[in-house]
Amino acid sequence: MTILTEREAPTSDGINPSRARHAVRALYTRPALTVADLSAPLLALPDDAPKGSPLPGAVPLADVPATVARWAELGVHGVKAFAYGHDRDGRASGALAPGNRMVSAIAAVKSTVPDMAVTTEVCGCSWTDHGECVLRDDDGGIDLDATFRLMGAMAVQHADVGTDVVSPTAMLDGSIRAVRAALDDAGHRDVGVNPNLAIHTGLYGPFKTLMNTNPRSGHRRGFQLEPGRADKDTIVQAHRWIDEGADSLTLQPVMTAVDVLVRTRGSGWASTPDSRTRPGSHWVPMSPGTA
Repeated sequence: MTILTEREAPTSDGINPSRARHAVRALYTRPALTVADLSAPLLALPDDAPKGSPLPGAVPLADVPATVARWAELGVHGVKAFAYGHDRDGRASGALAPGNRMVSAIAAVKSTVPDMAVTTEVCGCSWTDHGECVLRDDDGGIDLDATFRLMGAMAVQHADVGTDVVSPTAMLDGSIRAVRAALDDAGHRDVGVNPNLAIHTGLYGPFKTLMNTNPRSGHRRGFQLEPGRADKDTIVQAHRWIDEGADSLTLQPVMTAVDVLVRTRGSGWASTPDSRTRPGSHWVPMSPGTA
């Protein structure tokens, strides 16, 4: 119990929070963070994968229904799905194969918990034999046109089977516009686009090892933001993604970049006539990223 001394007593024009009544406290309390505000990572692994992955949400494909059903009982309303790629080659053919592991995971979630919001990773890293986020030309350079076509086709495929939001993760200028255009052309104007703002870090290591997405080059530094410049570059990149049509953004790894999150979340901007943001929106919701 707090005891107020004469010196600590509130002045006639002030309110001492330790004395405020419950009704007053409740009136000014900020919304609490609840499980309904969370989106769980769902890593769909091969059915013969060893049990007991050290990463939360990593389960064999066959266990996806039971997993999301348990999450729904706990009050979780969303998942972000990643798939362990198969049939990997230089053109990421498995990413567009009918009934591939990502398609199957989306279908399993939606058939089990139809109201679960599903966000899906759209990237070549799980599907290329070199582990890169992009497709390469014959000279080893980035084939941007082919990469954009792949990302757009993946987004449409995911939307066709029920995903609510697609998350392009290769940080390539022009990719968000390409994905948004592909979705619109396919009639999926109500499917959101949530690109990554990825800061380079070694914290992605366990995920890359589990999903077998370590790039042949050894790192993805060219596709991620430099840690020493993240506080500035994240805001610049966020503006680019919004101009290209992003509906929301994911910053990762958020737990070690709270300062960047706060700065970016606080830098609201007005929509422009050329912007593809939702009509009348002035702030972009920032989603907490996963490593």
